[in-house]
Amino acid sequence: MRQKAVERGTSDDIGEARPDYGPGALRNRELRFAQISLAALQTFQEDGYTGFSTRRVAGRVGMTLGNLQHYFRTKEELLSAALRTRIRQIVSDYTAIANQPDISAERRCSALVERIFHDINETDLPKFLFEVWAFSQHEPHAAELVDDMYAQYRDTFAKLLSELHPTLTSEETLARASVLITQMAGMMIFAYYGENSDKDYAEFVRVTKRTVKMIVGLSPQALENNARLHGSRDRQTQGTSDTQVDSLGSEKSVRHELFELSIRQAGQDIPYYRPTVQWKRREVKVNEIISSAASILATEGYANFTLVRVAKELGILTSALKNYFPTHDDLLHSTLDALVRAYLERYAEMGKPSSKPALDRLCGIFDDALEESRDSKIRRLTFELFALAQHSDITLELLRKPYSAYRGIYVDLVRQIDPSATARECQARATLLAALTEGATTLMFGSRKQPADIDRIYDLMKLITIRIVHGNIAAKEAA
Repeated sequence: MRQKAVERGTSDDIGEARPDYGPGALRNRELRFAQISLAALQTFQEDGYTGFSTRRVAGRVGMTLGNLQHYFRTKEELLSAALRTRIRQIVSDYTAIANQPDISAERRCSALVERIFHDINETDLPKFLFEVWAFSQHEPHAAELVDDMYAQYRDTFAKLLSELHPTLTSEETLARASVLITQMAGMMIFAYYGENSDKDYAEFVRVTKRTVKMIVGLSPQALENNARLHGSRDRQTQGTSDTQVDSLGSEKSVRHELFELSIRQAGQDIPYYRPTVQWKRREVKVNEIISSAASILATEGYANFTLVRVAKELGILTSALKNYFPTHDDLLHSTLDALVRAYLERYAEMGKPSSKPALDRLCGIFDDALEESRDSKIRRLTFELFALAQHSDITLELLRKPYSAYRGIYVDLVRQIDPSATARECQARATLLAALTEGATTLMFGSRKQPADIDRIYDLMKLITIRIVHGNIAAKEAA
């Protein structure tokens, strides 16, 4: 992807009291603010939230640290202002497109979608969002900014949808808007980690755009017919079964057995291999270590994923931990590999041929992935991995592996459900299905400011999934 420069902010976004300067001095000061803000964003994206420092920003601008502190006294003040500037610019750009006068709602919606697709593929927006998603899990001011952005983002689409479908309730327009944004977030993730060929990616984009048009144009009657035909989730059981999670913003978690990890030791797959008592003890300890490491990565972020922190959590010396994992990279690789395998083995088992029809097996995987997106610990882990992959080749390589394999499971199921689909069509549909589930983790953003009926959103995603599988995504068929 071609990375573009971050839009420059203005001094109005800085929030700092200004002395009474003359016009020329004031313009120079505003220019300096914009330069510092841009440098701060670049540092944040390239070095990550752990590597961000005012000294690095000063070096980018070509000024001393003391001079920079005349504009921003602390690192937190600088980063907060820079993020606020960037997020306001994103929201302002999208809102301006949605509110263009004398243009039909359909054309404005189409223009907004095209702009978002452009930003995903042609700018540094994904890199910024991956980092800010993770950062928002640790800093309240960042969480507030991201929540505001997504609440306004959804509201922008919801207003357009209400113009296109005046009979829809506010809950229905919000649900559709949420699905649209989820789909685009998932597309952004797969654009980075999906390892598509140019032709496969072009087909994925084409199918995604058609699906967006279908979601926008889907009539309420079509939704009702689909719901009766396929059956929506049982809200009596599904909606209340996880009462521990009142909203996507909850800090409580649903499923933590994922963090009870294990790795395959050398020799396990060798015939007649008989592990010794010492080997078994070592295996137990290794699995305890990587489970603790995964939990730290999820709850405290990649900044605290260190040998020292993991050793402290386990109550052992760092030197003792090094007997199992000599370096940080060794521990990171083993932890991520175990996480990847835990997911893939579960979904491969759910997807393999059985007495269940292929569509039921596919929907089972889809439901499982959506329910996991409710788990705050798993969401935080996902965000940390996206951010870390921008700075760690090990993480990037290991993230690409599960996305390819996960999509492969969907490809096989789509092929069974629709044998007439070409290989490229199966690949594109499978990628979109996987993207929908991955994008669901972002539904948490803005949920405190704009509570949504998550079961309604999941029902809609399920119906759209069934349409995607069958290739039934033409806008005219949805109307």
